[in-house]
Amino acid sequence: MKDIILHIGDRKIPAVLNDTAAAKDFETRLPFHTMGHDSGIDYCCTAEEGKSDPNERQAGWKNGDINLAGGWFALLYAGEEESKAYEDLMIIGRLKDVNDLKGLPKAVEITVTAAD
Repeated sequence: MKDIILHIGDRKIPAVLNDTAAAKDFETRLPFHTMGHDSGIDYCCTAEEGKSDPNERQAGWKNGDINLAGGWFALLYAGEEESKAYEDLMIIGRLKDVNDLKGLPKAVEITVTAAD
């Protein structure tokens, strides 16, 4: 597990990468920069997928999960109850507190760095 910081505007949001192959590959890309928007259940941003183990993919998420799959980097903050309908997700980490996303603007620029 690797602690990371999501820099969004003037906020520094703590999160942790898990031990999946995709998370370890993502870590090699830090600092990582992307832009995206609020979809109503997540902040959805474009991103190259990178390396992953197909056996670590899953259906559904828990609110607060970080997904990197299908060309998208997503901070999932809602919709957990209906999320099993979404398959082939690659969860690479988790926000320490999903409430840290509250009050962010609709359009965001995100830079992910390793925590000090």
